Amino acid sequence: MKNVKLLAVLLITAVFLGSCGLNKMIRDYGDEVSFTPEVNPLENHGGDVAVNVSGRVSEKYFHARAKVELTPVLVYEGGEQTLQTVYLRGEKTSGEGTVINRGSATNFAFSDVVAFEEGMEASELFVRARVYREGREDDVTNLPDKKVADGVINTSQRIEHDYDLELAAHGYEKVTRVSESANIYFEYMRHNINWRLPLNREDESMEQMDQLSEFIKQGWEIESVEVNAWASPEGEVAYNESLSENRAESVHEYTNDLFSRLEKETESEFNMPEIQVTAKGEDFEGFMRVLNASDLQDKQAIANIINSQLAPAERERRIKDMTVIYGEIEKLLEPLRRGEIVITSFEPKKTDEEMANLSTSNPSELDVKELLYAATLTEDHQTKLTIYQAAQQLFPQDYRGFNNAAYVHLKMGNADAAAADLEKANQLAPNNGHVLNNLGAVAAHKGDIENAQSYFEAAQGQGVRVNYNVGTLMILEGDYQAALSSFAGRTCTHNVALAHLMAGNEAAAMTNLECAPESAHVAYLKAVIGARRQNNAMVFENLRTAVSLNPELKEEAKMDREFIQYFQVAEFEEIVR
Repeated sequence: MKNVKLLAVLLITAVFLGSCGLNKMIRDYGDEVSFTPEVNPLENHGGDVAVNVSGRVSEKYFHARAKVELTPVLVYEGGEQTLQTVYLRGEKTSGEGTVINRGSATNFAFSDVVAFEEGMEASELFVRARVYREGREDDVTNLPDKKVADGVINTSQRIEHDYDLELAAHGYEKVTRVSESANIYFEYMRHNINWRLPLNREDESMEQMDQLSEFIKQGWEIESVEVNAWASPEGEVAYNESLSENRAESVHEYTNDLFSRLEKETESEFNMPEIQVTAKGEDFEGFMRVLNASDLQDKQAIANIINSQLAPAERERRIKDMTVIYGEIEKLLEPLRRGEIVITSFEPKKTDEEMANLSTSNPSELDVKELLYAATLTEDHQTKLTIYQAAQQLFPQDYRGFNNAAYVHLKMGNADAAAADLEKANQLAPNNGHVLNNLGAVAAHKGDIENAQSYFEAAQGQGVRVNYNVGTLMILEGDYQAALSSFAGRTCTHNVALAHLMAGNEAAAMTNLECAPESAHVAYLKAVIGARRQNNAMVFENLRTAVSLNPELKEEAKMDREFIQYFQVAEFEEIVR
């Protein structure tokens, strides 16, 4: 009976002492267990928020038979994310978890990753804890929540949508040269013009001369008039050169007479420049060309024999001999005895001012090239858009009006309207590099990074340079060094600066921001760097500029944990009010 009583006393004492130990742990939890986050606030990189926390338990705090469960929880408006639970246990317990030594302070750590969600910028990271004695898991005490970190910095995702966009070329030429030519044929070893010669009486030859006359009569500004003449390559070299000179002079005289006659006929004066006269000598290359194109059965053997002669005189003798053997060769030589008139004129053009006015007042007076070119004569986005939309209506089968309208929509920040135009452009011109690149920009605007990447890669396959666009996506994916590699050679843009900042090179980021075009994004990022440098003047000056350019940034700045140290500062409150 005494032993039974003693055992009962011992059990009661053990329970009492154990309860006292747990009660002490509950009472001292706030002072004896500490948590230190690796970064505070937390940060979003590539869409993930890494939670890395170091913990420390002081000596003589942890009861030998106690167990503690620590669960990090990210709490934000609209929800919470529970992270992986960490287990601590006393020296006289078993199972999973970090053993906490009674006699000395013990360190532990936990890490997890949670996908970023909208609203997490203003979140708080807590550790929820519960303690119990091993074997008595039903008797659990919840310890007070401990705040570990305040919010999630989302700077890495603050890209500027300044993608390299593709504008389809208008194809308009400010200066267009148009040439017209006609041939005059000569008899064998003669240089006088014989219009009764069969070659000169052929329909094609007569049509050429008529077209040349009509071309002159248009009255376009003439850039040049050329006269060229040849001899066929049989006979002596010197004679053929002299013959081609005489033929050139005959054609020269005819050309002058032609202009005089047409001036009388039209009662107008043509500003004809000095005629350029060139005697080309014998046309050996022309002969070989017509020989190879002929149906002559032995043409390859003939060509080999002629080409084997290095001396011009012997080569010409061989050709002449061949005319005796092959009567068809004479037919090949006849068209080579010719003179040529070539007239090059400038096609009349509307002035830039005329096209600019017509593009908005009466676009149907312009062809598609002129209309697309007119859009480049203004810097006003709305005017450009009006012109491109006119091109869509007047030339609905030309993808360029749709692609270029989408280009302007994107410049104006209207991704939905751009998507609609690009869908039509893609139907009209499937797999067009310009369209694919711009589709990638639309997808990126909408946060569809996977499709944006696919479109950019497809555009690159069509020869479009997409390095800057791909680099921008790499920032969003958290691969900052890869982004900088893709940006190689590009400077002075917000996104290049952002990649440097995220990669840890604050100085390079500022260098690029200083020379970047002014924008709300540029000013905002300067303010962020100012906050990191604890430079109040830099924060307030740049944040004031940012919200003046884009008032919507006020609400973002209010939640942005980059500025958490300024939330209660009067000047900051005044800027974001």
